[in-house]
Amino acid sequence: MNRVEPDNEFTQWRLRSRSCAVADVIAVAAAVSLYAVAGIDSVVSWPSNQVLLSDPDLVRIAIVLLAPTLVWLIVSAGMVSGRAQSWRLSQLPAGPRACIVAAAVVCAAVFVGGFTVGAAKGSVRILPGPRYQVSVIGNSQTGWTTVPLSQFRFWQASFVREDGLLMFWGLLVATAFIALLDLRRETTRARL
Repeated sequence: MNRVEPDNEFTQWRLRSRSCAVADVIAVAAAVSLYAVAGIDSVVSWPSNQVLLSDPDLVRIAIVLLAPTLVWLIVSAGMVSGRAQSWRLSQLPAGPRACIVAAAVVCAAVFVGGFTVGAAKGSVRILPGPRYQVSVIGNSQTGWTTVPLSQFRFWQASFVREDGLLMFWGLLVATAFIALLDLRRETTRARL
């Protein structure tokens, strides 16, 4: 392996630590969960204009899952920067590499499909009565417009489809942590 500099003590500790490996596995699980939830919510909305989770709920889940994993990823990347610079996706074993490629294809299909069916940016709210209101952000933001329930569901589904990009972030973070786990595997194998 071509390295510019030898491993420092932080790199060695990071790649040998079992607690770091456990944290990496948890981060992969969190990222895959975000990928799955965003994808399923988008696809479910295609035929029926009904969503499992509203747009604000989906964003809150993304923040809860991504914030700590991104902080851990940044810290980890700093610890293994010398090793990570020379790492390539092609270094993964064929099975995980095929899974990542398949997940990327599904991500692209859900994203393109969501925009084909109809995606938009905006907000919905339910007032007492119940009165359903929609505010769409486009070239010019509209104010709150009262709509029937069917239109409310249509717009709510459109806003969730626009969040299909969260699948990409889940995939990106999962891939980064899988790479860190692979670096750990290489280090462990080299020591044996």
